[in-house]
Amino acid sequence: MPEQQDSPDLPDQPIGPESQLGEWFEKLEKPLMIYAYQTLNDREEAMDMVQEAFVRFFKEEEKVREPKAWLYRTTRNLCISHLRKHGRMNTIGEEEQMDFLEGSVEKSEDPAKRMERKEARLRVRHALSILSDESRELIKMKFDKKMSYKQIAEKSGLSISNVGYKLHIVIKNLSVEMKAEGFAS
Repeated sequence: MPEQQDSPDLPDQPIGPESQLGEWFEKLEKPLMIYAYQTLNDREEAMDMVQEAFVRFFKEEEKVREPKAWLYRTTRNLCISHLRKHGRMNTIGEEEQMDFLEGSVEKSEDPAKRMERKEARLRVRHALSILSDESRELIKMKFDKKMSYKQIAEKSGLSISNVGYKLHIVIKNLSVEMKAEGFAS
């Protein structure tokens, strides 16, 4: 049996032919770091949570059917546990801009539910941040500025039907991507 890697500081060391840890680490380390940082607001803690998620993935790899979703969910759960343990579950305050996700939030709402709501907004923001500038601007005009297709067409120079088509495709792709990451609607 091939030798297991003793230190996460040695990325060039082979893990074994049957393991895909290296491939998933290359693909997801940075997005998971951003995701964890958005939740924790601390770079070192975010790195620790992502590293722990990959350690757990390595131990459970044969049982994991959806590695990307599993890694996001594990990172999320580690971040929430860390915040609970260190008493840093705060209200959502600064997140009011994303009112379409907001709903009515009661002051007495369970801290875990508040954290889940905040995490949902952060995931949407992250997904939006990796869109092309054109797609992001279309989404902003439609949902933030609450513009009609006609107004968007006039401002962007696209036809009304093209605005509708592009928004449909962007929203559909966002939905597929977020479901692939384990974010159920």
